[in-house]
Amino acid sequence: MLEIRHYIKQILNTPIHQVDLFSVSLDALWFDVFFSRTNQGKLFPFPKSFDTITNLNLKAIHIILANVLYDKESQIPEFTLQSFYDYLSNTLPKLCELIPDYHTWTSDSERAEELIRSLFDAIHFLPATETKEYFTDRYRSIDSRERVRILEETKKAQERAKEILRQLRQKEEEEAASKYNRE
Repeated sequence: MLEIRHYIKQILNTPIHQVDLFSVSLDALWFDVFFSRTNQGKLFPFPKSFDTITNLNLKAIHIILANVLYDKESQIPEFTLQSFYDYLSNTLPKLCELIPDYHTWTSDSERAEELIRSLFDAIHFLPATETKEYFTDRYRSIDSRERVRILEETKKAQERAKEILRQLRQKEEEEAASKYNRE
């Protein structure tokens, strides 16, 4: 296991500019990654093809993560393919919606950290020198999905507060009108 900064550096140094995003086969890429990790290469490791992805930003994120997992020095232990497939199929598209430009992942160290922590969270891997509590706390503090959730909750709370104030004012006006009519 290596420290998180090793993996962040890998993401920031991914030579994504050397990849033709239009013609790359994600299936072939993931096949190569898992063949290099397991030496088992008879079948594609996932139940669904990723070659149907047309969103270039999402393709680029796949390539960035494949680069991290392909590295033999990364010391990432074996993990379940199902949890990783769920991550690639569900989490990555959501991250891609929130951060639609893949260059952000390779140029902003906080976004690179978010990407690697989201991967590690999905495959249940802790980097060296981190406790589970620290990992979770740091991940939540930089998670774009968490930030959006908090903003939405804040917006709802503000709308509720405005509605309560509106109702209070309406009640005050009704009471004032009622008092005026009695006098």
